[in-house]
This record gives sequence, C-alpha cells and structure tokens, in this order.
Amino acid sequence: MKQLFETDYVVYDKIEDEILLLSNGDVAIYGNKEEAEADCLPNSNEEAIKCTNLPLHWHEEIIKQINKD
Repeated sequence: MKQLFETDYVVYDKIEDEILLLSNGDVAIYGNKEEAEADCLPNSNEEAIKCTNLPLHWHEEIIKQINKD
C-alpha cells in the first residue's frame, strides 16, 4: 500500500478547501515545492503545501488515488 510522503506537494486553497486537480479529476501531486508554486494562480488563496499538511479528508482522497494505480 502506497502512502503520503512529506516530499510530495499539492496546490491548496485553504479558504475554499480545494486542491488543484488534473483534467481527469485526479489530484495534481508535485515532486517539490517549486513545481507546485509555479502552478499557483497569482493573487489567489492558493499555496504549495506538503500533502501531509492537508486536512485528513484530502489525505484519504490522495491515498485512494495513489493506491488505484
């Protein structure tokens, strides 16, 4: 079973409790903070954060996604 790593990042909007999704509906997971920051929209509430710092309901969603592969 695969798990979340502190080295994986997502683009997260804390105000809306939303994360950036790919066109197929999967969560966009980045290998480092700089890659995630590059996809944050300017003048928005989006920020690059570690997957492990997300609310628990997002942990569950990402774990389901990475274990379906």
